[in-house]
Amino acid sequence: MKKPLPTRLALAAATLVALTLAGCATPVAQHAVDVPATFAAATSIEDEPDLAWWESFGDPVLTQLVRRAASENRDIKMAAQRVRAARAGETISRSALLPSVGLSAEGSYSDTGRSAAYKAQSPDASRQAVGLDVSWELDITGRVRAGASAAEADAMAAQYGERGVRLLVVSDVATNYFTLVGAQRQLDTVRAISTAQDETLRLVTARQRVGLATAFDVERAQTAALQARAAIPPLETLAAVSRHRIAVLTGGQAGQASAIVPFNGAVVVPTTRTGQPASLLERRPDLLAMKAQLTAANFRRQQAAAEWFPRLFVGAMFGRDSLQLNSIDVGSSRFTNASALLAMPLFNAGRTQAINDIAESGQAEALARYEDGIVRALEDVENSLVGLREERTRSESLGAAATSADAALGRAQSLFERGQVDLLPLLDAQRARLSVRLGANESQTQLQLASVRLFKALGGGWQAFESPSKTH
Repeated sequence: MKKPLPTRLALAAATLVALTLAGCATPVAQHAVDVPATFAAATSIEDEPDLAWWESFGDPVLTQLVRRAASENRDIKMAAQRVRAARAGETISRSALLPSVGLSAEGSYSDTGRSAAYKAQSPDASRQAVGLDVSWELDITGRVRAGASAAEADAMAAQYGERGVRLLVVSDVATNYFTLVGAQRQLDTVRAISTAQDETLRLVTARQRVGLATAFDVERAQTAALQARAAIPPLETLAAVSRHRIAVLTGGQAGQASAIVPFNGAVVVPTTRTGQPASLLERRPDLLAMKAQLTAANFRRQQAAAEWFPRLFVGAMFGRDSLQLNSIDVGSSRFTNASALLAMPLFNAGRTQAINDIAESGQAEALARYEDGIVRALEDVENSLVGLREERTRSESLGAAATSADAALGRAQSLFERGQVDLLPLLDAQRARLSVRLGANESQTQLQLASVRLFKALGGGWQAFESPSKTH
């Protein structure tokens, strides 16, 4: 017995609901990393780090270079185009949720070239037709919506990727800038010491002429002077290479590097606020991108599961048709054509299962990548905290040692000039001052670089170049 129409509609609706639920009942992967409440190397739970952290060093030249790089760097521009392409891909995927409407026009004309008697049986014909085509896949299993959501997550991953590139560029600018500043600091020290040792060589040579020093003393003084002079070229190379890198990072060319002149004022190493580890997951662009990629993989798993179920397509065409026979207007008429298609795979040699295997594998890989990214990010912060803390202690000790070495050299120089000590104590004091002062300078540079590494590990800075509405 044929069921009444309401019963058939109810059964159809129940079937669609069951199919939709079946299509959505796929596992949603989430990370299971136990994120600690505090960083082990942090002294306390502190506020979130500064957004524009490069400004906390108090170096206006660095701030200017960072801002220029944020707007002119080529890697950032390329990343922005990847975001644009991903957004376009999202639009394409989401368009499948709505009907597709097209316009079609058709015209035909046939002329037999025969006599009028023949045309009475096979007339010449002229036909014109204009219509609207409407096609739509009704998303009864959520397959299309899952695909659109996956594309949206991909676009978010691309946007976070752009922010990650911006953070890397800013960090690279700061790293190369402080490397340049450190190289120039070392150059100033080496040149000053080299000048002092050249003066020592001049004094020893003068004493040799009057018999107060030996040729051996002159050779030792000359060796020390040449060693100090030999330390200059590598530092000049390091300064030039750092300048070239900064010029390229800020959108220029290596040949324009001479315009980069570091700040000659005092630069501080700021105290960094770390925030809580949980907030790291919502701040670091690489982790946010991995999270978005996992979300996309979850939706693709749902999309693949829907491949097992039917797909419903509907279509319609509306238009007007006009016809002439032997140049006689027969008239015009409206036409309507509607269709529906329900398609479901029965046998495709394992293709549907393979689609689901690929989606499941992609989901598992995205989950593992995200969890690995979390533990590596926490490791980065812990390492950076320890490195900054220990380098600060080292820098303080070397700074005090350099002050003592300066004082010792001053006394040795005074005693040598008065003839109370020979050349060897003076050369020893000069070598000690050179070594300790260079170590103190290098530690100061490493302290600044360690601070940059910590800011980079904490993942902040990209927000300073976006409006508040676009940071999430």
